[in-house]
Amino acid sequence: MKNRTLVTALPFHLGQEVTIAGWLHNLRDMKNFGFAILRDRTGLAQVVLEAAHLEQLKGLQLETVIKVIGVVKEKKSKDPNAKEVEVQCVTLEILSPVTDPVPVEIAKPDIDVQLETLLDNRVVTLRHPKQRAIFRVQAALVHGYRAYMERQGFTEIFFPILAGAASEGGAEFFKVNYYDREATLTQSAQLYKQITMGVYEGVYGLSYSFRAEKFATSRHLTEFNQFEFEVGFVDGMGEVMDHAEAVIREQIATVERDCIEELKLLNVTLPPLGAQFPRVTLKEALQLYKDEGGIDETAEPDLSPAAERWLSTEWAPKAHGSGFVFVTSYPEAKAKFYTKPDHDHPGDMFNFDLIGFGSEIISGGLRVNRYDEQIQRIKDKGLNPADFEDYLMMHKYGIPPEGGFGMGLQRLTQNILSLSNIKEATIFPRDVQRLRP
Repeated sequence: MKNRTLVTALPFHLGQEVTIAGWLHNLRDMKNFGFAILRDRTGLAQVVLEAAHLEQLKGLQLETVIKVIGVVKEKKSKDPNAKEVEVQCVTLEILSPVTDPVPVEIAKPDIDVQLETLLDNRVVTLRHPKQRAIFRVQAALVHGYRAYMERQGFTEIFFPILAGAASEGGAEFFKVNYYDREATLTQSAQLYKQITMGVYEGVYGLSYSFRAEKFATSRHLTEFNQFEFEVGFVDGMGEVMDHAEAVIREQIATVERDCIEELKLLNVTLPPLGAQFPRVTLKEALQLYKDEGGIDETAEPDLSPAAERWLSTEWAPKAHGSGFVFVTSYPEAKAKFYTKPDHDHPGDMFNFDLIGFGSEIISGGLRVNRYDEQIQRIKDKGLNPADFEDYLMMHKYGIPPEGGFGMGLQRLTQNILSLSNIKEATIFPRDVQRLRP
């Protein structure tokens, strides 16, 4: 729309005639005059209406799309320091009339409905400022990730979602009838990012992943996005963790810079970063939890959710000024078939989790890069090497020492914004029960 002024730019046009357009977010009819709240992609603006304009809106509902030509005036406020503006309407045009009441009220500060109702009416509820803010933050996380990777000279890859075999083994994958052949929806981009790493040395992307989860809990999705990263010619796992830390710092900085209003609206305080994220082995983490946290889980093969919360919200901030901590050297049972064993510490693997916001947000490590060793690892996991012919081809024809990581976009968004359910951080969530909208 030519000559349209966005809401956030109105203070720069005080005393001038402007054209604004958006949705009728709220309306107060005072008979001889009224106030409309107009919403565009940048925010909310109050529009002062005369009786004739109110007559134009008669019988129309909230979310009607309108265009207003009017003069920007300073808004009267009880706070003398507030410099707010409003638009005195001169002409009002109805661009798209709405005659049915909206199914969920979105003009209030919060949407007071159950999660299922929120999701069933996603078409409308996404328009609420707080819902919009969630996915503005999510977009900033993607922007920060891509900005960091581009600066390193790495190559972005767009990974396929159809595959001929389950890339990570197991039974939680979707089968697809592909021209009378069996295919699967990809669980992971692992195969493809390793193949392309063998071409470009450093690759990244935002993949789609599908898991046939049987539960509809606050943690489960059947479709989600993963930040993917793989890099070759590494001297050790520390290099991969360096990239993981730098990516998180870039993402947090991007959100902090680009989403000031969204963070304020959602009442979010970002975690401290410290000089460096601490790095401890799993054994050291469990011992810390026993000695300083007072809970003995040293016999466990993994961190409990309570231990993850304690490490990242209590120990790391206090000891290192950081809301993040790397935990390394998980046992073989936790490792994927492509994870490189630590032969100097039998039973341990070259793998890591980055714990932040009270839970795991990144998993990564070094990969097996020798052909014979990879075949044996596949067999050790009870899998058939014949099902991984393409995967093994890159080992057969040479790939360098390498590593990488994966990070869930929705999980990261949920954690940063302290959302109670991962579906709140998924713009159109899919689980065992939901396939709409």
